[in-house]
Amino acid sequence: MTILAIGPRKLPAGDTVEVWFDAGSSATGQRVMVPVKRLTLSDQDRGEGATALYEYESHDRRN
Repeated sequence: MTILAIGPRKLPAGDTVEVWFDAGSSATGQRVMVPVKRLTLSDQDRGEGATALYEYESHDRRN
């Protein structure tokens, strides 16, 4: 399943990064540590600012 996430535009070299997931209408989102390798820059990202819109793959596609 792919989930949209907001995180830093420049991803760290380490294994994990903190991103923000929206919880939907009238609910608050949450900050979650996720593996960097499961984030892909979204086509919907505008390419500006300190944060970026990513697609988070909740399951590793290699399995």
